[in-house]
Amino acid sequence: METIYDVLSQEHKHVLSMFEEAMSSGSKEILFRIKAEIDLHMEGEEKLYYPLLEEKEESRDIARKAYIEHNEERALMYELEGMGKKSENWTARLNELKEVITHHVQDEEGQIFEKSRNILSQQQVGELTLKYLEFKKNYMRKIEAGESLT
Repeated sequence: METIYDVLSQEHKHVLSMFEEAMSSGSKEILFRIKAEIDLHMEGEEKLYYPLLEEKEESRDIARKAYIEHNEERALMYELEGMGKKSENWTARLNELKEVITHHVQDEEGQIFEKSRNILSQQQVGELTLKYLEFKKNYMRKIEAGESLT
């Protein structure tokens, strides 16, 4: 059975691969596709995954660090959205966003996943996986229907 770790890792790989296309084409459309993927991913982690880590003292700090990294990603994304792709800083800021996300992915797939494997039971991981997949399905349904995500 696929676990939350598998699902999140697949999403990480997908987003990072999209950066190569965005960097080579300079396409703002690809940036918006990256943003859509990142928003869904971060929202799901922040609503479902990180709160479980915050419950335990031994993983509270890494969860808080992950929230901070998400906020940094959001700030860079917001800045890029407001820039013209012809801006001299466009490529540099896009590369910075990629580096920030790559660092976060390394932290998550290393330290955070390792810590949560020691903290969460197999039952909790199974429940989290199902909740995350359901969250993702509902999130996408709302986007496709033009509904509010809040």
